[in-house]
Amino acid sequence: MTVPAKGSSARPTSAKGSASARQITAAELRATEREKVRLSIELHDGVGQHLTGIAFLAKALANRLRTDGLTEASDAEEIARLTNQAIGNIRALARGLRPVGLEDNALTVALSQLARDVTRVYGVECLFGEDEPVNIASALVSHHLYRIAQEGVHNAVKHGSGDRITLDLVTRGDTITLTVANKGNLRVPGSGSHRDSPGIGIASMRHRAQVIGARLTLENTRSDEVRLRVTINHEAAQTLREEGDRQ
Repeated sequence: MTVPAKGSSARPTSAKGSASARQITAAELRATEREKVRLSIELHDGVGQHLTGIAFLAKALANRLRTDGLTEASDAEEIARLTNQAIGNIRALARGLRPVGLEDNALTVALSQLARDVTRVYGVECLFGEDEPVNIASALVSHHLYRIAQEGVHNAVKHGSGDRITLDLVTRGDTITLTVANKGNLRVPGSGSHRDSPGIGIASMRHRAQVIGARLTLENTRSDEVRLRVTINHEAAQTLREEGDRQ
């Protein structure tokens, strides 16, 4: 039996410990994503449908009041308008919780919507280009690639120096590559003055890439462009299941 030297402390096996930590983190991440999906469904099918009923009744009431010549008709119309506005907010929130659907080319659809939303909300031109259809059968891979793209685009909005962000999803050989690029300088995690430094976002993106077995790189190019690139094996993009096991 070997006795540790005085002043030293026994350490757990690093490789095994790291693997266990990764498994726990991945399990927690999957649990979080499942809860987001549940909340998305509840918001859309529960609260959303309930508000739709209220809007319908308010509009019908407004019509009856107007027919009777009552001034309260405008109040009922305002209730209907505000309720419909709330329905739109609920749908947007539900879509944010579950941005990638289950239809064919779901990731492409979600990335196209992300680009449009960024352009509309932030006033920064965000272009999504797809050379040819990219099929990703794994819902798990599609979801994590979307979240990586979302974080990358929002980092570009916050820290970029240009007025254009490009978002691409392409197949090259036996790999699928997601790219987010914008003008600016790469900020090293922890070096910025912002308390919500991009270090947290970058760590999140790297972890998501690790969960699906993808390779993530972040670099400055010679053209003063920051480029985020995520590459995953084509077969893994089709077969990776929710449990994280490849078929």
